[in-house]
Amino acid sequence: VSKYIKDASEYISYTSQIKDAVLDLASDIIPDRDVSCQINVGDNIEKNIMFLTITGTSAEAGDDGEVGRGNRSNGLITPCRPMSLEAVCGKNPINHVGKLYNVLSTEMAREIFQQGQGDIAETYVKLLSQIGRPITDPWIASIELIPAENVNFESIKKIANEAFDTMMTKENFIDLRKRLIAGEVQVF
Repeated sequence: VSKYIKDASEYISYTSQIKDAVLDLASDIIPDRDVSCQINVGDNIEKNIMFLTITGTSAEAGDDGEVGRGNRSNGLITPCRPMSLEAVCGKNPINHVGKLYNVLSTEMAREIFQQGQGDIAETYVKLLSQIGRPITDPWIASIELIPAENVNFESIKKIANEAFDTMMTKENFIDLRKRLIAGEVQVF
């Protein structure tokens, strides 16, 4: 919260201390793992852009909204299956990555499943962004395929990779945004 930070050098010092504390804790908990840590990756110290807020929340920068549990992007509450807690209704269809990735991951899973023509029993797609990364380059992208019986996994893996490469393009995001704005995509 900005009222507790005197200047940019103090901000830099605090973020550095936080990073060091996280790395120290990680080395105590999981000493055999290589761990990296990034704090406020959207900061640009040279341009005097730092993640400081007046209230302590991102709501003052337009990242607000409160919805109920039933407002998942697919309209379902699925506690025994992977799901996102992101509520996409009312979010900006141009740059709210949670909305875009939720809708896209659903469409991608559906496309992979349909292209599998019965060879894929279940498909799960997870996309995770990071501040500062292009939307077409998720920080983490995971596609889980559960094949039907007696299926060559390499053949369905190829289907998934092709769908990912096709759907993670700038052109596809432009099309997705247009469809969201036109109300052509159901987001419950």
